[in-house]
Amino acid sequence: MTRRTEDLGGTEWRFGLVAPEPLGARLDDRGEVEEWLPATVPGNVRTDLLAAHRIEDPFYGANNEDSQWVDAHDWWYARPLHLSLAPGERAFISFEGIDYISAIYLDERELGRHEGMFSRQVYEITSLVRPHGSELAVRVWGSDSLPQRELSWWESLWAPVAKALRHGREAFPPRSATLKCQMGFGWDFAPRLRTMGLWDDVAFIVTRSVFLRDLWIMAHPEDNDARVSVHFTVDSDTSQDVLVRVDVRSRQGFGPQTWHRESPLHLKTGEQTAHVGFDLPEARLWQPWDRGEPYLYDLTLQIERAGEMLDSLTQSFGVRSVEMAHNPGTPKGNQDWTVVLNGTPEFIRGANWVPLDALPGRLTRANYEGVITMAREAGINLLRVWGGGLREKRAFYDLCDEQGILVWQEFPLACLLLGHLPRSARFRDLLVQEGRSIVRQLRNHPSILLWCGGNEFSYHRNRRLVDSLEAIVRTEDGTRPFRRTSPRDGAIHNWLVWHGKAPAREYLRDRPQFITEFGLQALPDLSSLSRFLPADELYPPGAGWRYHCAQLEKMQRYIDPLSPHSLQEWIEASQRAQAQAL
Repeated sequence: MTRRTEDLGGTEWRFGLVAPEPLGARLDDRGEVEEWLPATVPGNVRTDLLAAHRIEDPFYGANNEDSQWVDAHDWWYARPLHLSLAPGERAFISFEGIDYISAIYLDERELGRHEGMFSRQVYEITSLVRPHGSELAVRVWGSDSLPQRELSWWESLWAPVAKALRHGREAFPPRSATLKCQMGFGWDFAPRLRTMGLWDDVAFIVTRSVFLRDLWIMAHPEDNDARVSVHFTVDSDTSQDVLVRVDVRSRQGFGPQTWHRESPLHLKTGEQTAHVGFDLPEARLWQPWDRGEPYLYDLTLQIERAGEMLDSLTQSFGVRSVEMAHNPGTPKGNQDWTVVLNGTPEFIRGANWVPLDALPGRLTRANYEGVITMAREAGINLLRVWGGGLREKRAFYDLCDEQGILVWQEFPLACLLLGHLPRSARFRDLLVQEGRSIVRQLRNHPSILLWCGGNEFSYHRNRRLVDSLEAIVRTEDGTRPFRRTSPRDGAIHNWLVWHGKAPAREYLRDRPQFITEFGLQALPDLSSLSRFLPADELYPPGAGWRYHCAQLEKMQRYIDPLSPHSLQEWIEASQRAQAQAL
């Protein structure tokens, strides 16, 4: 028997609201749901309410204000689960991401509770399976129940001063108490939409006596071959001697098509980590698209006993090396900023990546593929996954692997210029939990170039937390560089243009080693504007534009020289100014 996996996403789910309850309460109040409505997983509460015609499109006009009531309720998601197990089989439920505070139930049994948007949760349900079917249910606390900042006396004194210095921006914003998509609390390009729901994949897994929890592949080029090190975490329900089989298959069809290795292994009862190392002959390198082929392999690890398959897991990987070197001609002591891939410097032509949807639960591979393809066609070879956004879904990283796009991955921390993150043990433990899970979920992707602690905050005021992330990266990966924050140590964010209203020619004065943010806002096409602004708010620019994050004073600074006098002229002038600045 090979591993049996079933996707539990789709439309068999239903959802409903209940009254808010304290986070520490132990309760199963499913029976208090007065009306169950159809739901889709992965998704978000608001996307399901929208599909059920209980709210209007929150992206149109000011409809978002009319759906803020959603945050004041707690929500249940449930679906039937029909699963029959043969003697000796084990069953597990896996959640790739629940937003944000949740309790998992199988029938009346609570499997576990969790805080955090990005961690994988896995629960064994072998002894709980009912022959006539069960109900899988998830209780999600409403966004009004999210943790809040608890300020010390001196932080309370500093907060109003910092707010005045930063023109109304808070030093200790409520969002900083969570490890949740930060832009969902409202940003200069995003609405206040504090999402909740089962936003990533759900599946159940059936194995025999062994369960492979994790598979980590490190492949480093050595001459014409590659040194491959495979670490795997396995859960065995008994002490037993097994055979580990490793099969490597080339995806693109060059060189040896398959490679095979076997080795004996003794397993203890419970969870443990094991390792297999080998040389892969005539290995082809994973390269970014602009200088070669992003060559991929598939590795299948199987665990057998006396000819019986106990479990198996397949993972793609690439052979490549990453290091950062000193830029020629820059002062000594500055950070290394030349990217060296497979021993050769790579000139980076990057862009920042923010979530494609403020309701990310509904994002699919097709959504990612369209934009990543356009990025490649535009000549981009690196995407910086910004710290105010997400650990994206697996499809994003799979596509970057396949298309040869490098990824700069930040942890979900952003924008505390005059404050700092919580210093409580609770928050530190949460950061370690979420950070470790993010690294484990993403470390097999050859597209990931480096890790970064987050966006626009002080390392010195957050040293202990950032050092914890660096330690996680070192122990759970160790194959990529780590940058403490962005910007720092020779990298800059140039917002003299746009936010500072400096002329675009100011860019010509810039001589940094690395620029990780810059830009200038422009209007979309008229057909796009019409999708989110009512006809009577399209022109002249006014409150509707401002509600949808148009920064009119800044925009006028750059388009006034082009003297636009109609909506179409505004659109064309803003796009022309943006193109010139870029």
